[in-house]
Formats: sequence, C-alpha cells, structure tokens
Amino acid sequence: MRPEPSRSTPITSTPITTNAPGTTPTTGPTRKCGARPGGESAPAASHLPHCQLHANICVCDQCQAVANGTPITVIQHPTEVGRSKGTLRILERCLGQVQVVVGESPEQLQQAGLSSADLNASTAVLFPGPASQPLEEANTSAIKSWLLLDGTWRKAAKILHLNPHIAALPRFHFAHPPTSQYVVRKAPAEHHLSTAEAAAYLLKTLEPGLNVQPINTAMAALVDKQLGQIPPKLRNRYQKTEER
Repeated sequence: MRPEPSRSTPITSTPITTNAPGTTPTTGPTRKCGARPGGESAPAASHLPHCQLHANICVCDQCQAVANGTPITVIQHPTEVGRSKGTLRILERCLGQVQVVVGESPEQLQQAGLSSADLNASTAVLFPGPASQPLEEANTSAIKSWLLLDGTWRKAAKILHLNPHIAALPRFHFAHPPTSQYVVRKAPAEHHLSTAEAAAYLLKTLEPGLNVQPINTAMAALVDKQLGQIPPKLRNRYQKTEER
C-alpha cells in the first residue's frame, strides 16, 4: 500500500503459531526455498517453487524467523499476485504469525478465508484515513490483531470501499515512519513503505523487545539483488538511504 500524501503511513502471509507479545524473540534457522525433495536446487532459469521469484533475486537464504506475538493478516489485491518485486514473500518467510488472503470484494475475501465474522473491534487496520490515529501515540492495548493492505494506494482504498465492515474497524497510521529502503520501486514520498517495511515498523512499535532486523536484512538483500539486475549506467538513478 502506498499512503495518501496527507498522512504518514505505509502501504505498497502460513500457519499461525502462538507467542506472547513482548517475549524475547528468537532467531531461527535460515529458511531456504527452491529445494526439491531430493535436496537438489531448482533450475537457475526458472522461478523457485516456494517464493516464486527468479533465482537471481531470491533472498530466502537471508530470511530468518521473527517470533512475533501479534498476528498479522495481509489482504493482497489480486493484481499484486505474482509481482516479482513484491516484498510480501519476505514476511511469509520470516514471520511466525502471518496470514495472506488474496481478494478485493467481500466474496473473494470470504472464499480466501477471511469473513466478517473473523473481524471485530480487537482487529485494527493499518491505513490512513480521516479517523485514523497515529500508531506511535495511540493506546493499542485492546488491539489483538492487525490487517495490512498490499497494493497500490488506489487499490488498497478500493478494498476498503468494497468492504465497509473492514473500513469500520479501528484504523491507524504511522506518524514517524522510517525512510523506505525499497528504492527499486518508485513511491511518491520517502515515508511510503513497502508491505514488509510497514510490518516491520508496526511490530517494532507494538513489541519493543522484538527483533525485526531479519526483515530489514532480507529487504536490503532483495534491493541489492534487484539493483544488480539493472544496467550500471541506469543504476545511479537509485540511491539507498541510511536507516533511522
């Protein structure tokens, strides 16, 4: 999701486990993808089966477990499925509690496993709006799970428009988001974050003791690999900034 110009919030996943919020995070073993049952790697020229990325930009080797205690559900717009630049795969590889549902209309979301009965006042949406609250300054103790929207600003807004029961949930935005490191995909402003960066900052704010660095490390590796696919004479158009 890409945020609206007047607000500061992001938006440009797998079995659920339980971990109490605030517990000391664990960094699990590296999660590799693309391996066949016999241990052989998928052909270099093909897309790898676990992440659907080309081997040249796969970063599953850099993805390590993040034991988040706050469940996150990502609603992915159907047009985002299969995008080679998507960062949602990093969340799928890293987070312990993450679910992805693909759809736009209520019928599509219900078919994907997200019904209105699953949502209540203890679920919040990370998306700016007239009534949204700044996450860093809000009391979120009553919020037990979070919804993120994966898609362009217009497509994310349409999901809310078509699903008034989701639009009516408590809504939050980032007041002081970090600068995005995802330089290979243009955004209107620096505070527009990729889905993975938004989830990392959200969890860092909600669970101060949680180490979300594995997500940022995997993001940096993805950007480096994607920059490596750009001709040198064009590469200087993209410049990474220092993280806050």
